[in-house]
Amino acid sequence: MKINGSAAAAFVAAASPWLACALGTVDSALPAYEAKGRLSASLSSEGDDAMAPLMDAWRRDFHARRPAIRIGRWEHRGDATVFGTLMFETADMAPLAREPLAEEIAPYKHQFAGDMMGAPLLVQVASRDGKRAYIAVNKRPGAPLPPQVVDFLAFVLSREGQAVVARDASFMPIDVATAAAQREKLEGFLATLDPGLEPYRASSKVSGTVASVGSDGMKTLMDHWMRGFHAVQPGVGPGRRWEHLGTLNGFYALVNGETDIAPMGRELWADERAAYAKLHGGRVPVEIRVARGGFDTPQRTTAQAIFVSDGNPVERITLPQLAAVLGANPTITRWGQLGATGEWADRPIHVYMPPRVAPNATSMQVMVLRGGAWNAAAREGSIADTAAAIARDPDAIGFGGFEEGPGLRTLAVSPGDGAPFYEGTHENASSGRYPLTRYMYIRLDRAPGQLLAPAVKEFLRYILSRDGQEPILYSAYYPLNAQEVAEELKKLE
Repeated sequence: MKINGSAAAAFVAAASPWLACALGTVDSALPAYEAKGRLSASLSSEGDDAMAPLMDAWRRDFHARRPAIRIGRWEHRGDATVFGTLMFETADMAPLAREPLAEEIAPYKHQFAGDMMGAPLLVQVASRDGKRAYIAVNKRPGAPLPPQVVDFLAFVLSREGQAVVARDASFMPIDVATAAAQREKLEGFLATLDPGLEPYRASSKVSGTVASVGSDGMKTLMDHWMRGFHAVQPGVGPGRRWEHLGTLNGFYALVNGETDIAPMGRELWADERAAYAKLHGGRVPVEIRVARGGFDTPQRTTAQAIFVSDGNPVERITLPQLAAVLGANPTITRWGQLGATGEWADRPIHVYMPPRVAPNATSMQVMVLRGGAWNAAAREGSIADTAAAIARDPDAIGFGGFEEGPGLRTLAVSPGDGAPFYEGTHENASSGRYPLTRYMYIRLDRAPGQLLAPAVKEFLRYILSRDGQEPILYSAYYPLNAQEVAEELKKLE
């Protein structure tokens, strides 16, 4: 008896659940895959050959549901390629059918020191011979994964994705509880890329090199930007110095003429400005904002929180009020001046702060005090000690990163009288509405009337394009908006 094509397809579809059960059991409580939103991006994978059959089967089934997602490099040659793939970011994902070795993880602390990423994120997708099998990805603390990666992994962890595992005699599916725990690892706030950002369009074909020395927290971005720029301007490459070990390294390289550009993850300090001006005829470096700082990622450039203890009734503060509390000769010294009533009105304000030389303290000095002196009564301590002191003292006020400590409450902040107040949230920080967000910079030396070197100018134009701002979404920083980009582009002329 002949069976036509459609009948054969129907038979296979009907038999699939039976076949799956015959080889492995799919937990019926697993959620069905739901394709949410429209995605059109590329997806790539390189890694363990033991995972190749699964990865190929997942790719086919996923691509049938998500045809707009382009499949890029898809090579699974051996487990020895996994950690090179991840460290040099040559693919989005790296499957591994075993546990990673300590010596394989060790180089992460060097490669991604500025990203605070000490190991890849391991997402369990199956088991093999009683041991876990993974898809490994790079996920910076506080950063999201690219949507196409999240979507693929959500498919793999779904009922349909685990049915693929069940059909492979070498692997066993995971249960609903394990899948749910893996899905939690994929969560992260994804900022919105301003639709007004323009794609990169070369103003001319350029050649040469760009030397860069600076922030370790910007190393990955700088490497990504140079790779992307080189793809569209193949005549340009890294200069004789392409070193990203720290912001101060960049400042000293700029002072000594050892670099074309200096990526720096913070504001320029007053003594740095003075030292630079002394050696450069009174001028200061040109600074180009290239990204916005993050929200709550420890030890990176983040928005600043204003803390009080949990029991304090004050809920908001303006930047002028904050300056009047934190600055020398303070004019706001009682909680009643910030709106507290009753027995709180006459209570004194106790100021706590991290060491004055700490980056977040110097940033607050620039943003709030405009470089002015601190309140002489402010009590200094380590970041941890300061947070603990504010939590203990009902009359305390202080500042730090949003990730700090229990017993603290953050105040909504307004840029000035009559302006709206904004809570410290991912949304408000990423949009720039929250007034105490910070920026990432690229600084360079430029004498009055001097033109930028063509390769340097085009590289900065690329960074300030949609192409350059898009990868910032996954860096634990935030991209600029179109207005900010327009302001920075004017500085290049």
